[in-house]
Amino acid sequence: MVEYMKKFIITIIIFVSFTGINRVFAGSENEKVGIVKNLGKTIPMNLSFYDSDGKKVLLKDLITKPTVIDFAYYKCTGICTPLMTEVADAVGKTDLEPGKDYNLLTISISPEETPFDAANKKFQIMDLVGKKIPSSSWRFLTGDRLDVKTLTDAAGFHFEKQGNTYLHTGVIIFVSPAGKICRYLEPGYDEQGNFRILPLDFKMAIMDAARGQAVPVVDEVLRFCFSLQPKNKSLVISLFIMIGVFMILLVSAFVIFVLLRPKRNNSIKVKNKVVHN
Repeated sequence: MVEYMKKFIITIIIFVSFTGINRVFAGSENEKVGIVKNLGKTIPMNLSFYDSDGKKVLLKDLITKPTVIDFAYYKCTGICTPLMTEVADAVGKTDLEPGKDYNLLTISISPEETPFDAANKKFQIMDLVGKKIPSSSWRFLTGDRLDVKTLTDAAGFHFEKQGNTYLHTGVIIFVSPAGKICRYLEPGYDEQGNFRILPLDFKMAIMDAARGQAVPVVDEVLRFCFSLQPKNKSLVISLFIMIGVFMILLVSAFVIFVLLRPKRNNSIKVKNKVVHN
């Protein structure tokens, strides 16, 4: 009975430890703003949007190749344009060809924006790509509130409107031709605090999406633990997270050691003494 109890307790400890670590890396599903990495899940492909020409299009007609998805809004004065700029730079420096090897979609999270807004942003960003690519390979879309919310929820991209702005994070999502979420690529930062997307990371994510491979890579864990943010603010947060994970593993290992260690024989043998009167 005691051995069964030990095994049960050890199982609970292992489950709680790995669940806790997973929650640290995945984030909370109840967060209003942030990313929940729905790796392996499929986005709804029957949703409709409008391209920069005002034409109504379906996702299933646009995601016919590995596809890079960037959620933003075109009148954003924050991170949206710098992130799109870095995507354009990665596209120009990667030997894969847009329209042939993969497609790109920038999708506005603001239902108030129009195809005219999308066209203006497309003109601005396409000019930053360091090589000529087909216009149809990178679509800039707008949509109504329901379709936008349905897609962002499925992708794990959570945002919140505050006044005339939207609070959101910056991430690039890579999906397979079937709409399977294969990779999340969060940009790094250079020494000046500007976004940085390494062309190799960008290319490898596209290749993972082409294979339909949705496996977390070691690079994502390392980037999470050692990411360098402006003024080193996030470095402190990352070290705190690393310490938390280490403590969970350390305590779990100690408890398991205590439960499994062999018992010492504390019984004392008393020899019978013969007393002669």
